Amino acid sequence: MNNELKNTVYISNLSYERDRSGLISLFKRYGQIKNIKIIVEPTSNQSRGMAFVEMSHANEAKNAIEGLNQQVIDGRTVKARYATPLKSSSMSRTPQKNEKTKDLEYVSKQLAKKARNDKKRKSNPFIFKTATK
Repeated sequence: MNNELKNTVYISNLSYERDRSGLISLFKRYGQIKNIKIIVEPTSNQSRGMAFVEMSHANEAKNAIEGLNQQVIDGRTVKARYATPLKSSSMSRTPQKNEKTKDLEYVSKQLAKKARNDKKRKSNPFIFKTATK
């Protein structure tokens, strides 16, 4: 966390029914809230039980984390931590590979299959015999 305090709190294991006003009621006792982002399932728009809450000051975020982490809220034990920025490589869910890499992977898989089949043929030549006319 490079020794500087952050002002954004990541809170997880929230009840799926906990909405923006519910988060405001949780966090307002620790200071001024600048922004709230609730993570939702894209297809159903249902909450995933996670949120990012940006506080005005780093010490407010620290107090919120200390006050909320491991607390039972709505029957669930929530986890509160400092939010960490996404790395550029984790921005996409599927890693992008160039065509050359894909081709090399395909060729290596095919060579491995061929070697496996050749080994089977040598160990039992009658398995792969074809019918002759």
